[in-house]
Amino acid sequence: MPPRPASFDWCRASALPVLLSTFIAVWLAGCGSAGDDSGAPSSTGSGAPPTLEDQGPIFARVETDRGVFRFVLRTDRAPVSCANFVNLVDRDFFDGLDFYRHSRVIRQVGNPYNDDALRYSPGYTITPEFAPDLRFDRGGLVAMSRLGEEPTAMVRPNEFFVTTKPQSERFTFKYPVFGEVVEGMDVVLAIEPDDTVRSIAIEGDATPLRAVHAELIEKWNASLDAARDPRDGDR
Repeated sequence: MPPRPASFDWCRASALPVLLSTFIAVWLAGCGSAGDDSGAPSSTGSGAPPTLEDQGPIFARVETDRGVFRFVLRTDRAPVSCANFVNLVDRDFFDGLDFYRHSRVIRQVGNPYNDDALRYSPGYTITPEFAPDLRFDRGGLVAMSRLGEEPTAMVRPNEFFVTTKPQSERFTFKYPVFGEVVEGMDVVLAIEPDDTVRSIAIEGDATPLRAVHAELIEKWNASLDAARDPRDGDR
């Protein structure tokens, strides 16, 4: 058999490194892709639905005739109460309502009648949530009123009040706390009877809270839509 031309051997020898490099590059790319899928979070947003563990701090910014105060929502202690409050804020429910209940110790808002003799019903109630570390031992606590004095009474979900100073133990485990004032306590103290809530805004991302309680929120909104709001005739 005649010997192969020298040029043939050179061509094969020079092409081999190129083919080998291409193979290694393709193999490494495949390994890197597999590693990304197994170790890094997806950037498409798909995956497990959010939970309350994903919920970061959220605040309510309350603008009143006397100025602004802010309170942190204690989603870690009263998640249903906080979800209810956020939903009402989303609906602008509190905008334009008066602090119709005013005393040395509380500032209360949430009754569209703005009259203690007439009470509005949103068509639903919620179960009171209590936490041992949320006691009325300091001012600036944000809590909800209930439908009665008995231990089993449900929460009136459309009303909340802010305390101005520590209260007796009779308040603790009677009125469920869901927030704490973190800024503007002087504004709370300055609020006069019938001063108005101009607006409330939620600060922070409340998406996990809304997602976790989506079914409840849907039911609450159906009840609110069906309830008679005395402001409807003025809108």
